[in-house]
Amino acid sequence: MKALLLSLLMAAPLVAQVPATAPRTFVLAGQNDAFRDYCTTGPGKAFFTQLKTEFDEKWLNTPPPAEPQEYGDPDPKKRTSDKVDKWRGGQVAASQISGMAEAATIIWMVTGDPVYLKKAKDTLLAACRWSTGDPGATRITYNDEAHFRLWRKLPVVFDHLRDQLTPEEKKEVLDSFRQRGNDSFTLIQSKTKNAKRSSTEDDASSHPIRFISMTGIAGLALYDDLPEAKEWFQYALAFYKNQFPPWGGDDGGWGEGNAYWRGNLEHARFQDALCALGDPAAYANPFWKQTGYFALYFVQPYKHTAFGDTPVAGKFNLEPIVEDLETSLARHFGDGYLVSYAALADKSARSLASQGLYIADERYPAGFEYILRDFATRKEALPAAKPLTDLPPGRWFKDVGWVAMHSDLGKPDDDIMLSFKSSPYASFSHSHADQNAFILNAYGENLLINAGYREYHHSAHHEGYTEQTVSKNDLLIDGQGQKPRSKEAKGTVLGFEITDRLIWTAGDAAVAYNDNLDKPNIDEARRDVVMVDRRYFVTRDHVRLQVPKPVSLLLHAESKFQWNDATAEGSIQQPKAGCAIALVTPGKPWTVTQTDQFTVPIDPKYLAASPNQWHLTATSPEPAADQLVYTVLWPWRGQATDVKLSAKLNAAGALVIQRPDGKTDTLNFAKGQPSIQ
Repeated sequence: MKALLLSLLMAAPLVAQVPATAPRTFVLAGQNDAFRDYCTTGPGKAFFTQLKTEFDEKWLNTPPPAEPQEYGDPDPKKRTSDKVDKWRGGQVAASQISGMAEAATIIWMVTGDPVYLKKAKDTLLAACRWSTGDPGATRITYNDEAHFRLWRKLPVVFDHLRDQLTPEEKKEVLDSFRQRGNDSFTLIQSKTKNAKRSSTEDDASSHPIRFISMTGIAGLALYDDLPEAKEWFQYALAFYKNQFPPWGGDDGGWGEGNAYWRGNLEHARFQDALCALGDPAAYANPFWKQTGYFALYFVQPYKHTAFGDTPVAGKFNLEPIVEDLETSLARHFGDGYLVSYAALADKSARSLASQGLYIADERYPAGFEYILRDFATRKEALPAAKPLTDLPPGRWFKDVGWVAMHSDLGKPDDDIMLSFKSSPYASFSHSHADQNAFILNAYGENLLINAGYREYHHSAHHEGYTEQTVSKNDLLIDGQGQKPRSKEAKGTVLGFEITDRLIWTAGDAAVAYNDNLDKPNIDEARRDVVMVDRRYFVTRDHVRLQVPKPVSLLLHAESKFQWNDATAEGSIQQPKAGCAIALVTPGKPWTVTQTDQFTVPIDPKYLAASPNQWHLTATSPEPAADQLVYTVLWPWRGQATDVKLSAKLNAAGALVIQRPDGKTDTLNFAKGQPSIQ
């Protein structure tokens, strides 16, 4: 282990820019006047004014929260709904005490008012009196998220209060930090030392990977205070150079999904700390130059479902903190497309500058901490915006096996968007058993969705439904989906092409289905997805089996499907948009059923926050070794009652589509890739 660590340290150059004197995090020694100007007359004025107003109203005269208590066995797989409440309660308390200390420190740095200095010191000392040993409800081995919410902030607070503490106070803080920091580093190092860039070869653990950033920042903040701090900092520096990202690559994708891509806000925090030092290692990894496009192509301003684990409500969007990351990347790389994308952010949400103490609970990062981060990184001018319509209407992120298709990229109210996934990252970590699945959004509306919710990780509903193939716009083979929580249940994108009329991709998920069987039976589980004229979609599913089995096609929506069994045609209607659906098979019609019930129910405590969903299943009439089904999807804007879409196979086996706009298209897959007439 020591040999590996040494090799990592040797591989990463020492940082010449580490200042000789503290503070070293975000606002460096000698920068207080510049920071004060930034917060009182510069770009940070709105941030600071709102923060101080809300702090004075809510926290100035409020004592720090009490230390959380243990709640029994902390194993995530043994959490009950009641335990989760206590687990989250620990996170809330940790966020509040660290946030209170950080906010008071920022206000003191700007105003010089001793009232805020006293508040900052008292809160820091109170947090350092929480137990770091056993028992201790905020130690990393008990509630790692509570520990995370303390350790990502408290060392930075100390870095800026150090000279205001008495020797006795300083000793008390550093004694706490020594144990908390060493325990943290020991666990994080053990879980991350073998992680490899763009690889699932190691059992990379999501939380310790995310915690690398705070490890490096704590090391920088305590660089001269604790002998081990330099090792923490160098370990993080080497990790980001040589091993990051384990769930993506140079294309900028993130295999765990959009919501966990958001965790790059934390990885970017360490890059921001390096920016403050003027260090060339900041954002030097090629991943950073492209990752803004992962959101640009897959995340709309409005809330919509997404691949992989998502928050409790099951949706994700371009929220203010994502906007800030996109803007920061735009500055750093001079990218005008990211400027245009960031400008689309959800305007109904509170902007970062207006957030004050908003979301200063278990969520992170709190808006006000961006005062420090933006001050540290606003070294480059914001480039001129470039129109997103100049970008290709589709993109394949080869590193993670995701494909996006758009009709009007950058115009969310007009855009028809399909996301497709067939990933080498399998159903591992926060990914689901969803190879070859798709999600359809159009005109600002969720049309065909990823179904299910995540009340909390490892809930019965989350494990038994949301993570499973049955919750996706995908296939079941003999009633079975792909294997969940497996590094082997992989998909493969077979190709991607944009032509004048078509955007095409295809994936094969046979490996993922076979991984869930005692004996492999699937030779091919291929799905082609075609966007025609930037207007509508056709999917073609071809399954080849060794032993004949039935196949079921699954579709999910937030409203009931209207369905005509005689024509195998139907539709869904949402408030802003709808979609016509036509199923075409070469033999007997498939049997269609639908329900608004989950196969594993939601925890009753979360029902009020979990809107109803509908689930359509079309099943082949009999087992067969070769199964083929086409789905044609025609989205429309607004409300409609008489959209006429039909499709059939001609004598040559080509798909003939009678479009609602009166045109006729013929798609031919005889040569593998589709051609159109």
